[in-house]
Amino acid sequence: MKFKMILWLLLAASVAFAGWSWAQMNAIEIAAKETGVQKVQYIDGGQTVYVMRWTLERVRREGKEIIVYKLHGDNAKEGAARIEWDEESLIDITSAGLRTRLWKKRSTGAEQMDWKLVFNWAARQAQYSFQDRATGKNENKTMKFQADAIPGDCMNLILRGFPFEKGAGYEMTGQIVNVDGSLLGGRIINRGVEKLPTAFGAIEAYKLELKPTGALGLVAPKMWMWYTKAQPHVWLRFDGRDDGLTNPRTKNELVEYQPRVWIK
Repeated sequence: MKFKMILWLLLAASVAFAGWSWAQMNAIEIAAKETGVQKVQYIDGGQTVYVMRWTLERVRREGKEIIVYKLHGDNAKEGAARIEWDEESLIDITSAGLRTRLWKKRSTGAEQMDWKLVFNWAARQAQYSFQDRATGKNENKTMKFQADAIPGDCMNLILRGFPFEKGAGYEMTGQIVNVDGSLLGGRIINRGVEKLPTAFGAIEAYKLELKPTGALGLVAPKMWMWYTKAQPHVWLRFDGRDDGLTNPRTKNELVEYQPRVWIK
């Protein structure tokens, strides 16, 4: 997988933006426990590319409430071509928003890789590490980011607080700390409300357009994501290229979710 999918997924699950102020974001509602299944498929043809099952839980550790996010994914293949991976994030709930303290991922099967990000928000930096266990390749670096940068691993949650009430055309710009060890700038634009076909029926949803800036913006595909119009604005779908730039366009859809009453 090597992040050819994750880069675009986290522009979904993820174009985040340091030109904004956290004060512009609305408060978000997070259940004590949420679970979901996402499926990535080619838009034309419907072939499944990835399946991801995740849980999100608010817990108390060391006297603080944090979010523990866990995900298990696979590449929908069997035998020697199969890849499975596990991700985990520890996310602090602060007055300044959600702040990831640790994100890590480990893949097995046809891919044998590890990724890790450890954040230091006071210093505005994150320590990134990568290892290919099959080849011995390693990478380590310190990422320095802007004051209002947002962690890519929890963007689906953070964007529940997008100020949708400001109407179509409203946009924010800034920077994301991405889990592949990169920093990305871009714009996120409210394109209004539409009726979206989903696994839960037709849902009224806000449509957001994601536009990376800089060199990436010259080659990036059209990217869209949808959130329920009804609060707490649960993420429903992302359209982009979750299987690399040269492969067909994909849709990343939420196909199972609890608490189910929040999808309406």
